[in-house]
Order: sequence, then structure tokens, then C-alpha cells
Amino acid sequence: MEIWESVVRMVSALGVVLALILGLLAVARSAVGRRFLPVSGPPLVKILGSGPLGSRKHVMVVAVAGEVLILGTTATELVPLGKIADPDVAKRLIAEASMLPSGAATGIPESGNLEEIARARR
Repeated sequence: MEIWESVVRMVSALGVVLALILGLLAVARSAVGRRFLPVSGPPLVKILGSGPLGSRKHVMVVAVAGEVLILGTTATELVPLGKIADPDVAKRLIAEASMLPSGAATGIPESGNLEEIARARR
């Protein structure tokens, strides 16, 4: 009988420990998820267009917090090239990018050519 009592105690203790571990894991996941998952709503950064300059080099037009920035990107760097100063042009670019079809949610056309974006928006 002592062996069965020991087995029952060991299994129940193991069950309690596993339940505590799983409970802590669930709490940690929900806390981390709330902290790092994006909040629903409009995205903070939106890529309005991109064009290749060479091997692994691009020029990107990006909307951030209501401003439209022109950035140069490489494999290791992100260089600010300029900013669209006219607020009317910036608002128009952001509005047009938000009306893109769901397949083009990033705002980057399949060709990635900024000239084609400009022609399409005229």
C-alpha cells in the first residue's frame, strides 16, 4: 500500500506543478501579446511606393504620423532623402494609398516603379 500512496502523491504533485507552469505560461502569453501585438486601427507607418535603384537599393515613399518621407534603403542602412513639405500633397498621397485594393495593402505596385505610381495617380 505504501508504494501506491507514493505513486498517487507523486502523480498528483506532478499534476499540480504542470498546472502551475501552464497557468503561468498562459498569463505570460496574454501579457506579452498585449504589449507587443499591434493595436487595431490605422497603421502608424505606411509604404506609399518603392522603386529600385540597383542591387538591394531602393527609394521608398513612406507615410509616418501624417508626414510623407522619402527614404533611401540598402541592405544595412535607411537614409532620409527628403520630406514632402506641401501638406496638401502629403494628405493626397496618404488618402490615395489608403484607397488601394486589399491585394496592394503595402502600397507597392507589382512593378515597384515610382514613375508608374505617379502616372497612375494623375
